[in-house]
Amino acid sequence: MTSTPTANLYERLEEDPWRFLELSQEELFDLDYAEVEKIQLALFQRRFRDLKPKLRALQRLAEEVGLEEVSGFDDLTRLAMPHTMFKSYSALDVQKARFDKLTRWLQALTTHDLSGVHAEHCESIEQWLLEVERVTPLRPVTSSGTSGKISLFPLSTVEETLFVDKNTYIVEPYRDEPGIDAKSGEYVFVCPWPSRYGRHNIPLIMRVLKENCYDGREDMFITLDDGTLTADEMWLNGRLQRAQALGEELELSPAEQAIASALATRASNADERWTRFIENAVVGLKGQKVMFYGALMNLYLMAEACRKMDIFVEWHPDSMIMTGGGAKGFSFPEGWRDVVAERFPHHVPGRVKEVYGMTESSSTAVCCPHDKLHPLPWGITHLMDPATGQSLPRTGTQTGRMVVFDPMPTTFWAGVITGDQVTVHFDGGCACGRKGPFMDNDINRISELNGGDDKIVCARTPQAFQSLEDFLAKAS
Repeated sequence: MTSTPTANLYERLEEDPWRFLELSQEELFDLDYAEVEKIQLALFQRRFRDLKPKLRALQRLAEEVGLEEVSGFDDLTRLAMPHTMFKSYSALDVQKARFDKLTRWLQALTTHDLSGVHAEHCESIEQWLLEVERVTPLRPVTSSGTSGKISLFPLSTVEETLFVDKNTYIVEPYRDEPGIDAKSGEYVFVCPWPSRYGRHNIPLIMRVLKENCYDGREDMFITLDDGTLTADEMWLNGRLQRAQALGEELELSPAEQAIASALATRASNADERWTRFIENAVVGLKGQKVMFYGALMNLYLMAEACRKMDIFVEWHPDSMIMTGGGAKGFSFPEGWRDVVAERFPHHVPGRVKEVYGMTESSSTAVCCPHDKLHPLPWGITHLMDPATGQSLPRTGTQTGRMVVFDPMPTTFWAGVITGDQVTVHFDGGCACGRKGPFMDNDINRISELNGGDDKIVCARTPQAFQSLEDFLAKAS
């Protein structure tokens, strides 16, 4: 039974949003959402006021759209940055090893001083990122896509613990729903990710979790492969995939040829790698408490590997499976869910937490037993018309492009226009009992709906986002 939130609690949450993390999931979703919205707006206003003088990118965007202060949630459609902005640097600068220009580009997105970064001796994007991390608190998160470039999200040591909090929070129990204390350090963390280290958000989560909750114990983490997935590998892999999609051939340097050869070897040994992983993560952990972390695609591939080996997952009954998304470019075969349920007989569906999240926000959404997604309520979830850029009403049921704002970060601007189309029920009322808006568990990539096109428009100042991208390019 949860206690009734007090006015003093709401005041403390507005004063410091990190206090949201002190609440249990039951307490969090029992907050009066009218009061939560007041806090969200106040934090949106405060972050804009505090960060605008410190971030050149935000200054420029505010000038382009003609906003000097935040007056309401609708301002988010003009002040949030397109998700493509985090890869708006010049690919040619990477290929020509002009990393001083990338440093200037990155400086426009972070409050941390990058003047101590000396990139003149860096020959690859991996070397440059190592230099950035050596002399600054920045810990950029990388992700690849279909553009041929990797995104560089300006996370720093100030915010990186959020990557643990947002992922452990949502596997906590809620009412009669199953859950675990993922920070207890007693659950072996199993993740079929192709490396133990790297700058993707999954290795980041493992690293911070290991440092903060597992006393540095490496044996409590099992991945598909050990080693590091470097930025150079992600960069080249993205270029190769794009070239293949366009039917083009790439001219590779000797160093790139070596990386490409290593990637090809890794891909050719897929069956051997999965066999080793299943032996370690399934056979070796029989009866033990496990937290599985991975995309639905990874969960299926693991189940399929178990099927081929005629093995069933027999972890401790209290184990938990956390999964969701991550199926870009992957086609699930017919009956794939049956394969998963068959090979995880003690945990699917009863011990599964399906989630929806993104690198850009700590407000991850958890899927309830009624197949609805509930964002952690400190973050703002907003919608805009994909065609016009106009804000959609924050009442009733609306479908549009999702815009998010995370009030937690203080060293970068966490307002982002996503590439996802979602349906939000703003008036709440989900049968699971969680208060506040919720979303249908049916997320679509706008680019896929539009035949590959994902042009983001600003309603009042159509050229604003392109001008910001041009500004960042010139800043470098």
